[in-house]
Amino acid sequence: MTGDPVIEVENLRKTFGGIVAVDGATFDIEAGSITGLIGPNGAGKTTTFNLISGFYEPDGGVVRYSGRDLQAIMRPHREETLIWGGASGITLGAFGGIVGLGPLGLGVGALGTTAVGAIAGAGGYLANQRATQRRPGHANSRPHMLAREGLVRTFQITRELGEMTALENLMLAPQGQAGENLANAWLRRDRVATEEATVRERAEEMLELLEIEHLRDEAAGNLSGGQRKLLELGRVLMLEPRVILLDEPVAGVNPALTEKLMDRIETLRDQGYTFCIVEHDMAVIMELSETIIVMNEGKKLVEGPPDEIRTNEAVIEAYLGV
Repeated sequence: MTGDPVIEVENLRKTFGGIVAVDGATFDIEAGSITGLIGPNGAGKTTTFNLISGFYEPDGGVVRYSGRDLQAIMRPHREETLIWGGASGITLGAFGGIVGLGPLGLGVGALGTTAVGAIAGAGGYLANQRATQRRPGHANSRPHMLAREGLVRTFQITRELGEMTALENLMLAPQGQAGENLANAWLRRDRVATEEATVRERAEEMLELLEIEHLRDEAAGNLSGGQRKLLELGRVLMLEPRVILLDEPVAGVNPALTEKLMDRIETLRDQGYTFCIVEHDMAVIMELSETIIVMNEGKKLVEGPPDEIRTNEAVIEAYLGV
């Protein structure tokens, strides 16, 4: 281990109907490390992975990222509520003004109709937010907020934009680009062009880092499984994360690309990135990981370095069922 915990999992619990998928799991993932999360089928590792990445809301326990509860990070902030409430009010207020000026004004007048529309819009938005926050499993289901804070994940089945080139897929990844704002696209073209050139340069460098620069102009949908895995890792890195959660990173990848992917992960670890990896390929997980967490029946069975895990009798029994 190389640093303080960046992910803290404490008494985590998740059920689906009458099935307990995760039952009191507790462990830490330390900064600057590669941690493997393994276990036999049905052990709860995938559910735990989805809880850590914010895709599921826990029924009990807590996951902390840099000391902050994941659910608090994903919860709508007061500023967001004010912005969207105001936007809703302005939109309906403007509509109300048009109605007030038109033949359907009903004698209320433009100003009165606008005010009513604005109040209705803001009130409707706030009421929807309150109802949403009371709905179990939905209130804080906003993993994109975690990505903004530097906690990102990949998927076992890659999610590239198939008709866009590899370069375009990478350029699309950074959040909050100026060109995403229609007003900037029309009124601040120089800023948009400058930022686009910077993002393009970073994307070109990423292609070189992953050694797929020869695929720069190839449609992502035409790439092989292994090449798509590399592209997805590149998209994650374009977000400048602190922690990367990898879901089956070498599944379906040929041996040559597997070696390349493993080499890139180790290089990035040396640069300060933190990885948590769910993987069924034991040779890969044993070679990559500094610490391995083994789950069984929804609980942490054992934790330790690869050499200890490889010969642990409880782990062997869990996998072989003897």
